[in-house]
Amino acid sequence: MALESELVIPHSAQDIIKAYADRDFNEHLSKKVGAKLVSFEVVGPLEGPFEIITEQSMSAEKLPEIAKKVIKGEVSVHVTHSWGAPDAAGSRRADTAVKISSAPVSAQSAQNLHVRGATETLSTVRGDVNVSIPIVGKKIKAAAEPYMRKFVDLQAREVSAWISSRS
Repeated sequence: MALESELVIPHSAQDIIKAYADRDFNEHLSKKVGAKLVSFEVVGPLEGPFEIITEQSMSAEKLPEIAKKVIKGEVSVHVTHSWGAPDAAGSRRADTAVKISSAPVSAQSAQNLHVRGATETLSTVRGDVNVSIPIVGKKIKAAAEPYMRKFVDLQAREVSAWISSRS
């Protein structure tokens, strides 16, 4: 696995889910990484299984140096988070698929929100990047993995701040 992260978020899993499914939060998070939220859709009720489908657009200049050598202009990133229904304790799991439309680059991850009381959730994320570019693919993958880790950490910090600012 290229990405393994465990972070405690000092909010309930339900509040985290509500923030993840909020268009304003997604616009905020996109801006934080230098992207523009192009489309956003929630399919299904948050109480059961549902999906969050987004598309962000960003300049290839935001990519790792090695990637900028083969990817130019604007990059569209399509993300689908498929959340399962909560278990009896309220914990949730999402399988996430990421596809870069202008490059043979994708990623998959699984995120679990483990309820640890009324106001604490352990977020675990495990994922991998796939790059199908001859010769430089492994170098792009190695450069992309730290970006994934930074994004996961940023998302956890930002969702916590977002929830706190609205409580």
